[in-house]
Amino acid sequence: MSSLTKRVLTAVLAIPVALGCLYWGGAPFFILVLAASLVAVFELRVMMVEMNMAVSGPFLCMGSAVLLTAVYLKGDVFLAPMLLVLFLLGAILELFSASARPFSRGGMLMLAILYGAFLPSHFLLLRAEPQGLALLLLVMLGTWAADTGAYFIGTKWGRHKLAPAISPNKSVEGAVGGILLAALAAQYVNNRLQIGLLPGWVLGIVIGIAAGVGDLFESALKREAGVKDAGWILPGHGGVLDRIDSLLFTVPVVYYLSKWIG
Repeated sequence: MSSLTKRVLTAVLAIPVALGCLYWGGAPFFILVLAASLVAVFELRVMMVEMNMAVSGPFLCMGSAVLLTAVYLKGDVFLAPMLLVLFLLGAILELFSASARPFSRGGMLMLAILYGAFLPSHFLLLRAEPQGLALLLLVMLGTWAADTGAYFIGTKWGRHKLAPAISPNKSVEGAVGGILLAALAAQYVNNRLQIGLLPGWVLGIVIGIAAGVGDLFESALKREAGVKDAGWILPGHGGVLDRIDSLLFTVPVVYYLSKWIG
């Protein structure tokens, strides 16, 4: 089976499930986000092992599950306290371990919690907002537009390297194209759904910038770990982090905009 066939089959199977859980919200959406988070922290731990940072897998999984469950049940009330508790437990775990690098490992442990659980928790928080479904649809389509625009415009017209030390194939032209396409997509969705948070094109620009940062962040992780893909669970697409890297930045940004402006 060719790589393209695998990509298409995976998308055909995964997209309806993800959209169905998003539409229903509640427990189905929580289970989807929890499953994605647990796979993401597993992928992060594998990459950290490649960086000679073999952080605790059980702590990552249990900490992520507890954090997401608390957010699902109580919203953002316990988000900061849970992060503090996990920070203290992670510090104790590493300080009393046999590792000669407790500070470095502890820092990587908390990075994995923040990246693999804290950021995904904002999917649940945004879905729970009054216009959560519409906002998530706007973010997802805007992020997809940003990624698509950056790829195709960068491939055709990219001349100036954006961050050659991290991702040599990404260009300034591609980044600008992604932002512009995200602005157009967000404006269209905003006009259809009448969200009213901000002008659609403004949200699109914010989403386009955040998507580019999220993509570069994961590229930096993979480059330092020396891997091409974050994982293998999605045939033809790599890992979960490869599919949601941009969303991990765009969803929290739009959530806090909705809280501060809405």
